[in-house]
Amino acid sequence: MGPVLRSLARFDRVLAKAEASVLIAMVVAMTAIVLAQVVYRYLLARPLHWSEELARYLFVWISILGAAVGVQRRGHFGMDFFFKMIAAGKRRFLSFVIYLLMGIVIAILFVQGIFLVTKTVAQQSPAMEISMGWAYACLPVGAGLMGIHLLVIFLKEALEKPGESA
Repeated sequence: MGPVLRSLARFDRVLAKAEASVLIAMVVAMTAIVLAQVVYRYLLARPLHWSEELARYLFVWISILGAAVGVQRRGHFGMDFFFKMIAAGKRRFLSFVIYLLMGIVIAILFVQGIFLVTKTVAQQSPAMEISMGWAYACLPVGAGLMGIHLLVIFLKEALEKPGESA
């Protein structure tokens, strides 16, 4: 692996660690918000009107950012059983096709996410009265992160010599 690819792989790992840290913070925040909502609603009889909405938006962000980490760790569903039955030369081609299809889906998610953010930026959420663009921004952000991770995976596999593992 060349120095540029090594640097890119290092950046990819640092980015994934940052994403994981943000995910942990979001899960902790969501848990605290839901717990506070339960306490305020059932013990104090004074529900927090914004808590359910914020917990929902955090959950969506967690899902999309978690998918980006899943791409980096190659943790998404696959059919390894059938993949391993294919000859090594055909595996590289099949991997290329899979990465190409993933890239197409990620690009569509990115472009449509930007479109959705621009369409909803002027709308306000009902309870918190924040721009709905913030809620939908997870789509282009997550797709961008997925694209970076997929590009690194693709480059590592494309530049690796047959029989060599990254």
